[in-house]
Amino acid sequence: MQPILASLATAAALAFAAACGRAPVEGARTPAAGNAARIVSLSPALTRTVCMLGGQGAVVGRTPWCEAPDAVIVGTLEDRNLEAIAALHPTLILRQSSTEDPALETVAATSGASVHTWHFDRVEDVRAGLAPLAKLLAAGGIPGAEAAARDLLERHQRAIAAPVRTTLPVLFLFSVDPPMAFGAGTYVDDLWRTMGGANAISKAGYPTLTAEDVIRLAPAAVVVIGRGALPSWIGSASPVQVQVDAPDLLEPSARMLVDGPASLHRVDESIASARSGG
Repeated sequence: MQPILASLATAAALAFAAACGRAPVEGARTPAAGNAARIVSLSPALTRTVCMLGGQGAVVGRTPWCEAPDAVIVGTLEDRNLEAIAALHPTLILRQSSTEDPALETVAATSGASVHTWHFDRVEDVRAGLAPLAKLLAAGGIPGAEAAARDLLERHQRAIAAPVRTTLPVLFLFSVDPPMAFGAGTYVDDLWRTMGGANAISKAGYPTLTAEDVIRLAPAAVVVIGRGALPSWIGSASPVQVQVDAPDLLEPSARMLVDGPASLHRVDESIASARSGG
């Protein structure tokens, strides 16, 4: 069954690519001359990182959640529009996934593009991905990308060097309905522990909790990342509740490397002030 589905997907991809050569989708840019990079990114985190490396002008295709307003929306990783991607004549297609995508590979081949896959989840994933991504951008005509990557890494090292004062366990939530936490081995956990903090959640990943679970944990502080009203039960979980609007802590991208520690230091200051009654 799988070979049959793969063959059908490949045939469809070839048909899409051929059709797009005759009738580009609305909003598609004209192919650039020379070796200029034309990037389709199927990951908001990768789009953000490309932009921070100086490649914003090269992004021609994106997801609905990517912050690249001049680029054409080509769908998502799970529901990408192969015809729209082919019509953009990309040179690079960037994605985050642990599975293969033969149909996308076929579209890339017909466009003369290459597909590059990363998995950004831990801090080290992002750090390790900067240099190879910057090298790809530099090869596509963005010469400042590699210097930008080095600068980002240096700024990151300086940012995490300053320790936090809060050493008691803190619970970090990115959702309150239901409560969902940054557990062990996540990028927020990486940053907080590197800066000297302790995570109230020892379970790996992004566990879903109940209000009763949170209350039983009795963390020194509950930190909610995001906007919106906080439910009343959070007051029963900890005497200290901190809410921070920090998009950099909701996306494992290059921005997280630099802005994430700064946001966590603001959290630390708020916890220290609340615990001292200030």
